[in-house]
Amino acid sequence: MITVNLPDGRSVNVRTDSVDVAKSRARKYLEDNPLIERGAQLGEEDIGATGDIGRGIGAGLVSAAEGIATLPSQLAGDQESEEELRRFFDKYRPEVHTDLGEAVKFITQFAAPGGFAARAVRGLGSVAKVSAFAAADVAATTPDVETLGDFFEAGPTQRIDTSDLNGAELAAANLSNRIKVGAEGAAFVLGVPAIAALGLKAVGATAGAIGKTDFVKAAAQAIKDPNTPFHEVGIKPDLENPAFFRRNIDRLKKSYKKYATFQGEMPDRFSKQYDALRISEIAAQSSAARQAVEKIDSAVSFVNKNEGVFNNQDKSRILNTLNDYLFAEESLAKPGLTRKQIQQSAEKELKEIDEIIGKNLSKSLFGKRKDLSLFDGARDLRGQIDGLSDSVKDILRDPILNPEMQKDLIDTIGNNKTYYGMRLYRALNDTNYAPTVEQSDRAVRELVATSSGLPEKYRLNDEQARSILNNMLQNNFTNAKMAPRDIIETPVLSGVAQGMLKGRRLDNLPAVRDFLGEYTGAKDVMMRNKPELIRARDVGEQEIGLRTKMVETVDVMSKQIAKARYYKNLMDYNKALGDKAFIFDEIPPNAQLGEYSRIGVETANPLAEIPESAKRRFGPLAGKYVRNDYKSALENGSDVFNLAEGNMGLYATFLGLKGMSQIAKTVYSPITQIRNATTAGFFALANGNVGNAKSLSNAVSTVFSNLNRRLTGPGKTSATLADRQKYYNELVDLGVINTNAKIGEFESLLNDAIDNNAKGKALFKWAQGKQNGFAAKLYQASDDVWKTYSYEMELGRLQRALAKDPVAGINTSDPRNFVDFGGVIRPSELTEEQLELALKREAAEIVKDTVPNYARVPLFIKQLRQLPFGNFVAFPAEIIRTSGNILGRGIKELASESAEIRAIGMKRILGLASVNVAIPQSLMIAGTQLTGADEEQVQAYKRSMAADWDRNSTLIPIATDKDGNITDLYNFSYTNPYDYLKRPVSAVLNAVQNGITKEEDLSDIAFKATLGGDGAVSEFFSPFMSESIITEKIADLARNKTTFNRPIYREADTLGTKLGKSFAHLADGITPGFLPFDVTTSPSSAFPLSLDLRMRDLPRAVASTVAGDEKLGVSRQGYRLDPAQEFTEALTGVKSLKPRVERVLYYRAQEAGRNVRDAGGIFTSIAKERGNVDAETLTQAFITANEQRFKALRDLNMAVEDAKTLGLSNAEIIKPLRDAKTPYLNFLMADRFKAFFPSKETISIALQGNEDKLANPIDLREIAKNYGQLQGTLFRPQAAAEAEAIREQQQQAPGAVQPLPEIDTPEPTTPPQALVNRGVQALRDLELRKLLGID
Repeated sequence: MITVNLPDGRSVNVRTDSVDVAKSRARKYLEDNPLIERGAQLGEEDIGATGDIGRGIGAGLVSAAEGIATLPSQLAGDQESEEELRRFFDKYRPEVHTDLGEAVKFITQFAAPGGFAARAVRGLGSVAKVSAFAAADVAATTPDVETLGDFFEAGPTQRIDTSDLNGAELAAANLSNRIKVGAEGAAFVLGVPAIAALGLKAVGATAGAIGKTDFVKAAAQAIKDPNTPFHEVGIKPDLENPAFFRRNIDRLKKSYKKYATFQGEMPDRFSKQYDALRISEIAAQSSAARQAVEKIDSAVSFVNKNEGVFNNQDKSRILNTLNDYLFAEESLAKPGLTRKQIQQSAEKELKEIDEIIGKNLSKSLFGKRKDLSLFDGARDLRGQIDGLSDSVKDILRDPILNPEMQKDLIDTIGNNKTYYGMRLYRALNDTNYAPTVEQSDRAVRELVATSSGLPEKYRLNDEQARSILNNMLQNNFTNAKMAPRDIIETPVLSGVAQGMLKGRRLDNLPAVRDFLGEYTGAKDVMMRNKPELIRARDVGEQEIGLRTKMVETVDVMSKQIAKARYYKNLMDYNKALGDKAFIFDEIPPNAQLGEYSRIGVETANPLAEIPESAKRRFGPLAGKYVRNDYKSALENGSDVFNLAEGNMGLYATFLGLKGMSQIAKTVYSPITQIRNATTAGFFALANGNVGNAKSLSNAVSTVFSNLNRRLTGPGKTSATLADRQKYYNELVDLGVINTNAKIGEFESLLNDAIDNNAKGKALFKWAQGKQNGFAAKLYQASDDVWKTYSYEMELGRLQRALAKDPVAGINTSDPRNFVDFGGVIRPSELTEEQLELALKREAAEIVKDTVPNYARVPLFIKQLRQLPFGNFVAFPAEIIRTSGNILGRGIKELASESAEIRAIGMKRILGLASVNVAIPQSLMIAGTQLTGADEEQVQAYKRSMAADWDRNSTLIPIATDKDGNITDLYNFSYTNPYDYLKRPVSAVLNAVQNGITKEEDLSDIAFKATLGGDGAVSEFFSPFMSESIITEKIADLARNKTTFNRPIYREADTLGTKLGKSFAHLADGITPGFLPFDVTTSPSSAFPLSLDLRMRDLPRAVASTVAGDEKLGVSRQGYRLDPAQEFTEALTGVKSLKPRVERVLYYRAQEAGRNVRDAGGIFTSIAKERGNVDAETLTQAFITANEQRFKALRDLNMAVEDAKTLGLSNAEIIKPLRDAKTPYLNFLMADRFKAFFPSKETISIALQGNEDKLANPIDLREIAKNYGQLQGTLFRPQAAAEAEAIREQQQQAPGAVQPLPEIDTPEPTTPPQALVNRGVQALRDLELRKLLGID
């Protein structure tokens, strides 16, 4: 044996007598086994429970394969083959490290084969299914799988010990053991689902039974009765009437109602709901149009990508053909053809193109071809536009509309059915648009030629024509703006409204239209008088023009029609109100002077003429009388701030960046996408909607079939794609879906930027276009699935309740139901069709009231998005609104005369209680019970080790080490959206509990619980008042410091490096989460400003594994990344927290050191002041300095105690404290306070007086007295007394073993308090007398 020392400090023993052989083998060993630095090793501290989930899945799959592969050799008794196979699988089986990983491994090992077995026997009976599951379990079993019989060491499923068996006996025993495992699995498959279903039914039945009782009914009626003291219990829907606003603060109540409720200034909820229904109607049309346009886009995209099949001329011809089919524009290039003939010819050509596309489509991985069709998309869109034209005819038949609005609708839409298309221009949409010289000259010649036949005084010369064209470019004609909110208010959309050509139409001025940049898919621009080509548009111009015209045509038509219907509905509703009407033809006789105004008219004078613009804008409402309170809402909406207005281009740019940062961190973050899908389920649960798998599968199929444009998801065999799309559009029309609060907010921010001339407008338009990308649709779809599920559950509950109790009535909450069917829906008074329609409306209204919905966000809250504070302010506001509505609706339902309705109310109340209390508390109990941790450890982590944003969260222990110390926690607050309501309460409870533990003063506890940094007020207002993502980045640059007090750049850095680091920091706020890298800087970078790219944790972990480079797998924070954990977290959105206690202690000690120095500075700065400072002020400054110093050191001492609770020894605690140069470590570890006393230099400067400074007297005796009282004080006397009492009790116990002294306490404790007082006072007095010559 020869020992060889390796260069890295290791040594190896080589069994040989040859030195050369030993060196050669040692060299080979070094190559095969390079030394890995400890920091790059994947240690136990780096392995997380979520990573073990991924490893458990992998291990389970390998074990299942092992069980199936070894079954033949086991049955044959061939041990050698069996062992060889097991060794093979052992090489590829991931090792799990936690109980959670073991559980996942076990589940996967049997679930995967069971799933295949279930698919194999699909459609057969339950016996066949159970048999298939049992057979799969038998096949997948491995020797390490234990049964319940093994656990209890008894029973029929206890396995046979095979250690002493061989041959036929071994084979029989192996088969028997496998069958026993399979038998338990079959019992599990049969029993658990039945027990779970029974449990859910029992809970629901119990809740329903309780709700049906007369006691609950009486209690709920008492709560809602205004004559009882319980009237104000709970929260009224929309928080419209909180108790504290009712107490004689009428003015504040009105302001609150105006700005912070859904109703706003409208007369009542129903009138406001009609406005929301208008928006839903527009959204439904937009959704249908999007589906059709996406069909066209997909086919056009295929054409663009397949240049071998289609050339540039083909692409231009296809776009021109689409334009002909959709709009059939008459052109002299097609002489003798009617519009119908043009359309028919285009239809034939589109079908031929579709055949070419179909022949060249490649198959997917599953052998299916994509369904692409230009004609189908064009037909759907044309059909939708024609349907809107039919709606115009229906509106025109209604006598309530005034002639002006009827004329506008006829001129704009009604006369052009089957061909109508909105005419729009680039000059009025793109601020960067500029016509060419040739376009300008042609337009001038056309205008001059057009006026040539007019009387002399109306004829134009070149200069006058150019002046008219210039005015047009300045937006001075009727369809001046393309912003949807503006264009729907314009009258006739095709006339030139100024100058000598007033009343003329652009239809006959093709050169002028081309000058303005008309949006169209037509290829050729033709002369008016003869078929002469002016110019040919390129493919890009055609494509943009056609798409814009398609989208805007539907948009404008739907808004015009929705506006007309809105006015009609409002007038119908007003008529149905009878004596409670709020719109009048004349001022009511009992009205006070000046109380009423006329809509659209500046004065209330009944003789004043109604302006034409008011007639067009307000339709049948124009000139009507309403109360002044309502006029603003009916005319313009609430009068709230708009920071983006007023040509504030720079601020509009900021709002655009804010919107982009929110998109980047949500829609384009994979983890956030997953969390969005999982958290949305809690909205259904909060309403007691749980347990119906069929409704959930229908919801998934409906939403994702629309997303993928093909039948997708579970339940797809029961409906066609057309059925799913029809149902999807019905849900949009009802306002149930497409109302995500977060998406609505960042869409509004981008619109603010674009509509108000932000710098970089093109960038924001690009981002706005990405809203229709797959990622944004997926984010919306995740939300829509659960809203659809909630709708189906609510509809089902209403239908079942009325079926069981036909005489029951449901109070209407939808305004259309109120007008059509009255205030109460009774089945006996309606036909089946009417009842179905009414219940659908009611179910939709319940969902809109109780699930976050951007359309219901109060206008004032929406406008808060424009402030530089807050991220997604609409979402927490909706949590507040919907929670109040759930509670309010539940109480109303419990007060119903119908027992079935009361049962719904009880389930709703229990659902709300479950998401806020029961589920978080149950998970906490389960976590502690299963892991062996305790709540004291969790509280210790939250108090001293957790990040600020985790301290008031619901943290669940999910893994512990062998000693029961927590190694992983899960933040359940990321999963539960209702945690926002719980956080202020948690803040108070945590502050009180922590304050008591730290033995703080009651005043300090009260302050921290309410107004402190982690207090209730901070938690409640944080979403509204904390810096937004982009604001924080900008503020960081201004102060050159992050929120963690880290500098962004060093002052010594070069200007280029400073700019690079600043850019990288700002880019971090808008970098999408799906990107595999972060923007950073590096001195060795070849990019400008030293910019560089750094891999994020997941790609870094994967690259480390693939490359075999452990150092590559170390994160920026210095932690070794666990690839399995990173991958699992990315797929599930579940991210675990690891209590890095030693690292946190280091930072806490550094923070304490800074605070101790700052505390000393309180006295020093006052003592050195040049002005007059009296002795009393200095003494108070000394006391204050020591108080702050005491708090800083006490908090660190508390962190030390919490570290002990979390499992660290004294030695493990002292190391990071010493590394951080903790002040007075010996005092700290002895739980005693080292008081501050001013230095000789400070005292000397304070007492010194000269021409630049007055002498500041110091009461040294008083200071020394206070010092003596503070020095050596216990940080927590009560805790020390309790610990001492426990020690004494243990010592007095018979046979008690005396505890050994702590060997790693760094220094002995301080001397007794009295001795400290006397010694300090004497020594300090003596030193000061000598120093200052004081007698």
